[in-house]
Amino acid sequence: MNFTEHRKTLKETVRIKGIGLHSGKEVNLIGHPAPSGTGIVFEYRKGEDKASIPVELSNVVDTSNATTLGDGLHRVQTVEHLMAAVFSLGITDMILEIDSVEVPIMDGSSLPFLEAFENTGYTEFEERIEPIYVKNPMWVVDGDKYLLILNSETWKVTYTIDFPHPLLKGQNITIDLDRDILKNEILPARTFGFLKDVEALQARGLAMGGSLDNAIVLTQDGYLNESLRYENECVRHKILDLVGDLSIAGRPIIGHYLASKAGHALDVSMAKLVMSSVTGNELGKYKSRRIPLFNRKAAMV
Repeated sequence: MNFTEHRKTLKETVRIKGIGLHSGKEVNLIGHPAPSGTGIVFEYRKGEDKASIPVELSNVVDTSNATTLGDGLHRVQTVEHLMAAVFSLGITDMILEIDSVEVPIMDGSSLPFLEAFENTGYTEFEERIEPIYVKNPMWVVDGDKYLLILNSETWKVTYTIDFPHPLLKGQNITIDLDRDILKNEILPARTFGFLKDVEALQARGLAMGGSLDNAIVLTQDGYLNESLRYENECVRHKILDLVGDLSIAGRPIIGHYLASKAGHALDVSMAKLVMSSVTGNELGKYKSRRIPLFNRKAAMV
């Protein structure tokens, strides 16, 4: 697949509603078209409280349980599922207006975002996005967790998870990725968690929106869900997270990824490592041209 593509935005505004995983309250997310070079920007709007948070690696403020962006005062968390859909569709410029500190969990996958954006259509620009092909091995390590990228002309992932659970010990997959495979084999994979952890979180007032409608829930020796979308859905979801996290770099980073028990922290660290190796001149060529905060007229195409 040729990852060099024209910059792209939505053809028209799209509205998405869902609940926040932790708050359990309704979240309104509105995607607006934006001029070429804008990048992906969250506009937080809650009453008189307003903030603009560009989707950039420098704005990642937390990777403990999800990927969170912030500007020092405001945060938007769990952006990775949404961003995986945005990347898979090749959308490079969009304003995401949101009235909550968390992106709606939807069904726990990227599929609802994918379908909403696809139904809207796109506008392509003359400018292009050039991918980054990693030439030399690069890696990030945290104890027994690691993420390695090797030179490859195609985008490939080999991922292994190893949780203390009979169904998740050594679950692994090797898969070549292109737009169609992402849409059909990765983006529908739902997030997962353990029943004991969910109960503990809810006792603390967190994960109030979590349910079998938006997550795979594991008991001591099985699943609470009646069925899975894939036999190895959990490891596929980890690749979804990887795609969403890497997309924050703003350009496709192509290579063969080898991951073992990795997660958001290593994903973001890898993206930062790769981008730090890109020359200043090249970075400047693709620097986003930000639009003024809440200038809705300017955001329209």
